[in-house]
Amino acid sequence: REYEKQAEYALEVLLSSHNEGISYPSFELPQLAIVTCMDFRINLRLPDRFAFVLRTGGANVRPIESYLAFSVARTGIHAIAIIGHTDCAMEKPDPYVVDALPTTDKMRAHYRSQIASLAIRDARTYTLEQTERLEAHMGLPIIPLLYRVENHQLERL
Repeated sequence: REYEKQAEYALEVLLSSHNEGISYPSFELPQLAIVTCMDFRINLRLPDRFAFVLRTGGANVRPIESYLAFSVARTGIHAIAIIGHTDCAMEKPDPYVVDALPTTDKMRAHYRSQIASLAIRDARTYTLEQTERLEAHMGLPIIPLLYRVENHQLERL
């Protein structure tokens, strides 16, 4: 129950600081871990020292789950937000874009197979699926959110 109260408070701070521009004093310790996409259009407005942020293509937690578990356990964070976004390139990635890299054919083939295997389909659905899976794995409240690149607002899913 205590974790849920802390998660709701962290969500309130996140949404009010990002969506409404409300200022908060600097936090002594992080209140939230955030996993979001590495897309350059995602520009979160957060209070100082409020969150531990991990970025990965498509907000895909799988490749970084151990890092996330370590950071959450080490810092005592009691909630995680997964933030997918609209117009995500990982919904239908073109693995052949790596052909432009000045590397070997073997490495391009490796990158193409990795990119194809990390596709997320629909960002909203994928974020909700990751939330359910991660709650079962970590036993913490996981907050699913969607970042709308068209207006830079966060919404709870």
